[in-house]
Amino acid sequence: MSRMVEIRQGKLRGVEGTYADIYRGIPYAKPPVGELRFHAPEPPEPWEGSLRGGYLLLYLPAVGAGAGSFYEKEFYSDPAFMPPQNEDCLYLNIWTPKSEEPRREEDLCPVAVWFHGGGFINGFGSEIEFDGEAYAKRGIVLVTVNYRLGLLGYFAHPDLTARDGHSGNYGLLDQIAAIDWVRENIAAFGGNPDQITIFGQSAGGMSVRALISSPLMKGKVRGAILQSCGGYHSPLTAAGDAGVLESAAVQFLKEKNMTLEDLCQVPGDQIMPMELAFMGSAYQTTGQMLTLTPVVDGYALTQDCDVTLEKRETLPISYMIGCTKNDIEIPADGVENPMKNALYTSDLEWCRMQRAAGNPCYAYYFTRQLPGDKEGAFHSAELWYMFGTLDRCWRPLTEADQRLSEEMLDCWASFIKTGNPGWEICGGDPAEVKVFDI
Repeated sequence: MSRMVEIRQGKLRGVEGTYADIYRGIPYAKPPVGELRFHAPEPPEPWEGSLRGGYLLLYLPAVGAGAGSFYEKEFYSDPAFMPPQNEDCLYLNIWTPKSEEPRREEDLCPVAVWFHGGGFINGFGSEIEFDGEAYAKRGIVLVTVNYRLGLLGYFAHPDLTARDGHSGNYGLLDQIAAIDWVRENIAAFGGNPDQITIFGQSAGGMSVRALISSPLMKGKVRGAILQSCGGYHSPLTAAGDAGVLESAAVQFLKEKNMTLEDLCQVPGDQIMPMELAFMGSAYQTTGQMLTLTPVVDGYALTQDCDVTLEKRETLPISYMIGCTKNDIEIPADGVENPMKNALYTSDLEWCRMQRAAGNPCYAYYFTRQLPGDKEGAFHSAELWYMFGTLDRCWRPLTEADQRLSEEMLDCWASFIKTGNPGWEICGGDPAEVKVFDI
């Protein structure tokens, strides 16, 4: 049986894994429902008795992908990993190396906090490919986080801004609240609050790019990994203009013959289908395909992420950045010249500018052509490998794939522990990029 953990809100009992004690479904904020919809997250309420954290997380902000789609088959087709949707979603999961007794301060483990992808409208922290056992085996505490998505997470409106002074970054504020919760409580789980690395892929990586650009994050983490989101001048824009998006929101509600008050009363399960309609409507105003993303609101983000990088104002920490060979907008028949990959080139520019700012930055390129179809090294293909969950994948993976997974896990773990994944710092030269393949 896993060790009982007591934090300020109450007691928690997890379940015992192979290498980890696992605590799932821990509330890090009040449920953002009712009067708390379109509000910054508030601290969680205490609970009576023991909260058992060994169940599969039963709350998620939005479902992963449409039936029959590529990503539905890849990550969302196993019903055992598909909990129901619920607006009540501000929960996190923890895997910590097994320990019968609380760890002494000098023995606390490094911590990695993971933010899932999904275009800011899909995904959740308990997806089939996410698991912390391999990191616990390597002496790392892993945390996966749910955060508000879609309209519930990134709806900017002038009336909300008039009320609070800012709007549109509720999902980003959730992530910051989760990091604050981890800093306050992770020592009880054997983790070191002064050794936190944040990482994420796709929208999760874009979130990390926004977080390390936020004035609210100073002094809170010591490392960051950005996966398949791009770096400087990325084709995946992480922060739009709040004023433009507010105008798009006003126009959308006008089209729907709704007021903001009406939207606040719509049940959560009815809001979710409105997200694609909003994105289509907003595209006509903004020209952006992704319009439910972090915004420059003057509070969580005071300027565009590229501007923060140009001014050398990103967090002064260690970075790792990379992408896959057949990443966003890259066809599966390959990119023989990686410089044709827009994410790859923006990653190199990121490394060049971080070196100029004095921040160590390491770059990787995942090129393994996954077997089973002709999609190649597709966007998010590396997740199976750097989480060590190849046994959950439907593809005919080989012993060589397992060796590649172990290599990547060792590199990610090394970066989380030391700020160095085990290869040379990249200053923008392709020769300094670590390639992962069998």
